[in-house]
Amino acid sequence: MAVDKVIVTNVSALQGKYGPRYADVKAAIRALIDADKGRGLKTVLVAIDSAVDMKRAGGTPVKKAGDERAVKAAVDAVCKVHTPDYILILGAPDVVPHVLLSNPMRHADGGDDDPNVPSDVPYACDAAFSRNPKDFVGPTRVVGRLPDVMGAKEP
Repeated sequence: MAVDKVIVTNVSALQGKYGPRYADVKAAIRALIDADKGRGLKTVLVAIDSAVDMKRAGGTPVKKAGDERAVKAAVDAVCKVHTPDYILILGAPDVVPHVLLSNPMRHADGGDDDPNVPSDVPYACDAAFSRNPKDFVGPTRVVGRLPDVMGAKEP
């Protein structure tokens, strides 16, 4: 089922983060989908932690919000089924994690000491999960992130 945009998020993580205020987030998502419809875009929300949503996508639901490998597999499954023009990751890394890529500049001349680089680039590529940034040099998907604030309690 081809759509223009897929919004991917972990609803359980959002509900845990915001409690009853998740209703505000849900309303904002609905408003975004409606606004996109007004612009002629078909947008769907896929909860990567939902057994129902992930069954439709032919994937496995994400059980732990921080599981980068499971999230990458879920995004890949969603993209295979929906073939979206755009992917919107909704939430900060405590909702949908970045993939921690190995830092190619670690200890290099003028480099830094960080062991990894948090990235959404793997979600933009159909390559298998990896921590090697060289595996993600050919993005095939348009990916953006609408983050909230890490650890926030109100949306």
